[in-house]
Amino acid sequence: MLSELMGNLSRRAWCYRMGLGPAAAVASALVPGTDRTAGARGSLWRGSARNDDAITIDLPQLRYEGHYNPRQAAMRVLARELRLRTRLEPVDEPSTVDAESTTIFETPFLYVAGDEALPEFSNRAEANLRQFLDLGGLILFDAADGGSDGAFARSVESLLGRIAPGNEFVPVARDHVLFRSFYLVDTPVGRTAAFDHLRGIQDEGRVKALLMRNDLGGALEELPDGRAAHACTPGGSEQRQWAIRFAVNVLLYATCTDYKADRAHVETLLRSRRWR
Repeated sequence: MLSELMGNLSRRAWCYRMGLGPAAAVASALVPGTDRTAGARGSLWRGSARNDDAITIDLPQLRYEGHYNPRQAAMRVLARELRLRTRLEPVDEPSTVDAESTTIFETPFLYVAGDEALPEFSNRAEANLRQFLDLGGLILFDAADGGSDGAFARSVESLLGRIAPGNEFVPVARDHVLFRSFYLVDTPVGRTAAFDHLRGIQDEGRVKALLMRNDLGGALEELPDGRAAHACTPGGSEQRQWAIRFAVNVLLYATCTDYKADRAHVETLLRSRRWR
């Protein structure tokens, strides 16, 4: 469980525990690895630092009653992009988890997608989600409607009001480290660009939950032949690339939030980024 593995460690302390202090963590994140172990299973908190400093991770998606998986290939594509761009080593098939199960505590990241209002969760499920946030987890809520409906977004706000009482659900500032945890991103676009900002809840600067209303999964999803499953509007393929970069940022942030605010990290990122 996350509580057992994490204890009272901050993510900075966890990086050091894994042998990934700021300098090592930056190097391991920014330099693509060469050792690719297919089919490995694991989680962020149980990541194993191999000789090439890669960390095996899972990208779990919440399973619930209803249309929980509108973008079926999104997490697989993100796993591939993380494998290509960073030293994170995602599993080939990201898992699905139930909010009532303790498996949600095996990683500090949880993806929740939908194109309609979320169902009512049980008391146990909401208690687990509340504890997940309190222990340092990050939930990314992704509205597959892309801003055309709003039912999913409204239900997310209602859920967060119950599992994170006392935390304001507000826009995330553009200068937050989330926008520079790996790539320098100005606007969090997805399949659409209907909203120029994210909304979320924070605790002393740490983002605990994010609501993406531009359909990030729609920008990530591909057809079996590798073509994009959905057109990105209005920016086309370039917009899709920015959506992928933002998704990478979210995973890097979820892996180790606090060291990325260090000035040394920002300078190393500026010297080493490869996408230009």
